[in-house]
Amino acid sequence: MGDVGTSDAIRRADNDNAHGTAGPSGCAALSAEDKKRVRQILISMLNDIQDVADSNGITFELGGGSVLGAVRHKGFIPWDDDIDINITRGEWERLLPLLRSGFGSKYDILTPGCDGNYALLFPQIRLSGTTLRTRDDLKNDRCGVPIDVFIIENTYDNPVLRFFHMLGCQYYGFVTSCRKFYRDRSALLPFAVSTGKKKLVSSTRAKIHFGRMISFLPLQKLACRADRWNGKCRDNDSALVTVPTGRKHFRGELRRRDIFFPASRLEFEGRLRPCPGDADAYLTKLYGNYIEIPPVSDRESHLYFEISLGSD
Repeated sequence: MGDVGTSDAIRRADNDNAHGTAGPSGCAALSAEDKKRVRQILISMLNDIQDVADSNGITFELGGGSVLGAVRHKGFIPWDDDIDINITRGEWERLLPLLRSGFGSKYDILTPGCDGNYALLFPQIRLSGTTLRTRDDLKNDRCGVPIDVFIIENTYDNPVLRFFHMLGCQYYGFVTSCRKFYRDRSALLPFAVSTGKKKLVSSTRAKIHFGRMISFLPLQKLACRADRWNGKCRDNDSALVTVPTGRKHFRGELRRRDIFFPASRLEFEGRLRPCPGDADAYLTKLYGNYIEIPPVSDRESHLYFEISLGSD
């Protein structure tokens, strides 16, 4: 019931298009100069976040490809242009007001359900005065250079309760995604068709069709419900945690709490950054043999519909 198939297929299509096959008109991968500028922005943003967190005793960690970059390259993966962080819901609730009060209008912090045009189920910290518009921002003009924030959620040690927690996370994630696909159908369907991938076209059409049937439901309200369900378990001592909004969704992101905590510190772009305590176990579950450099066709890339990065 989860959104794995279509979202992963679109991600692969992004990779194919960024690596030279035909893609939808009006979007492109970052140039080498733009990628360098985006990385400068992201490092500055990460420094701000880390300074605030460290000075207030708040724990967060690099996540996903950023952990992989720290372990394998001591910085960005050579072809990467984003930063992910992981943080528990409780720590995020402490960090969020500090970022908003400490940085004023410098950062635009978007959270699930904050408005009807932001339809992602994880928060983003975006640099105001810049634009990096993706297919997720077709109706959203608050689209500065982002750092993605993935919430590490408690989940139930009781397998029956955990199953129903997983079921609800997948249900609300799927329904919210379908509603968004219907809203953005005028761009997402041509994108799918342009890839020439029949499975992607059929799954996109199916999600748009289902989204049409629930189009009477406000997207903002669905996102709020999904976020509340993701955070349903309030047991901060549970042995297991998950990141239901992560790339592998609830089941694929399910881990023992002690894989994340206590955090370790690894070098990333010239500074020690908090990372999962057992980075090897974390990365192996996400990527398998993460030390091996993947072929070009498997390297994750992003396409952008609008790019405006300001001056250095």
